[in-house]
Amino acid sequence: MLLSLGKSTLIERMWLTIVVGLQVFVAPILAFTATYILDVDWDTYTFSLQINLLPWIISAAMMYGIISLILGLAVGGYMPNRVADAGGWWAIMGLTTRKRDADLVDRARLNLTQSPYGKVTRIVHQEVRVNGRPLLEVHGGLQLLAAPLQIVLIMLPLLVLRFVPGDWLQDRRLLELALLVYLAGLVVGLRIFPKFASKVVGVAAIARRILVDRTKLGWLFPVLLLWIIERVIVSIAFQGLGLDYGRWQDVEVERGFLNAILPVDVDIPESSFLDLLVALSLLPLAIFTTMAVLGGGEQDPPKWLIGNEDDWVNLYPDEDEVVGLPAPGETTEGTGSDVHEIEDLPKDEEEDESFLFSDLAEELDALSDD
Repeated sequence: MLLSLGKSTLIERMWLTIVVGLQVFVAPILAFTATYILDVDWDTYTFSLQINLLPWIISAAMMYGIISLILGLAVGGYMPNRVADAGGWWAIMGLTTRKRDADLVDRARLNLTQSPYGKVTRIVHQEVRVNGRPLLEVHGGLQLLAAPLQIVLIMLPLLVLRFVPGDWLQDRRLLELALLVYLAGLVVGLRIFPKFASKVVGVAAIARRILVDRTKLGWLFPVLLLWIIERVIVSIAFQGLGLDYGRWQDVEVERGFLNAILPVDVDIPESSFLDLLVALSLLPLAIFTTMAVLGGGEQDPPKWLIGNEDDWVNLYPDEDEVVGLPAPGETTEGTGSDVHEIEDLPKDEEEDESFLFSDLAEELDALSDD
């Protein structure tokens, strides 16, 4: 007996649920710790532990993780099928009395099918249900395909700020501008991601499986590795592009927020904005792909989401091609003359018709004379 998609991927979905929690909370903490906890003095070849940064590491990492979760789901158009069947998020949260209204349900379903989340969900269903790939393998392939886009997201704000004329920029407002540029890039990137993912996700899944089998790396390690790579890229970019750290020192908002929620004063590194850019370029896409794989592997998606072309019945099974009426200006090859053309009458028939009309006219003249 063939198990349903939801039952056959239960263990994989349980693991991916844990992965989401690790990506939101654990991965940022580990990345921040690896970046800041050890202070190395290369002049004297000594190192020291910066224990005073632990409150900032834990609180900022969790805050960035939650922000990334919200961005990944909101920009990606996250909406489970049951939410769309109820009329959308407004109906689920009770902000409208038209729950399960036909118009709202149609709009919610249309938004889901056109959203990046809905498109990636269909990709996951195609790969798992039709092509028979393991769910975790598809997840690894999508994570691998997201890596170039994540690098673009971290470089885009820096390149814009580097080549925009300095007179157009205002000191201590560069971080806000960088975040706006990043947000625009995230919106465009998530719209483009399903288009090329649908073409090469199979190859990426195989490549990720080989990478994991050969290197014995866990499913969370690539996220941390990519974090370190992006952090190094950003540091090199600041030096290579000649960007001034002093113009980016806008940590007062972060310090005030953390001091309000924590019982102790927080020491914030001067390069904390770099970690914010890295977190926002890496985590939203990683969380989005994981949630989309969870949605695609949860159950068989409804017909309105994946399309029902396969269920269409051929009304002419014995004919290779059904010939319809041609468009104006076209001919029906093999089916007779063009129905849009007026057939020319033979010359003899034209003369006969003219002779009959002349006889009729003479008879009418004779009657009038009488």
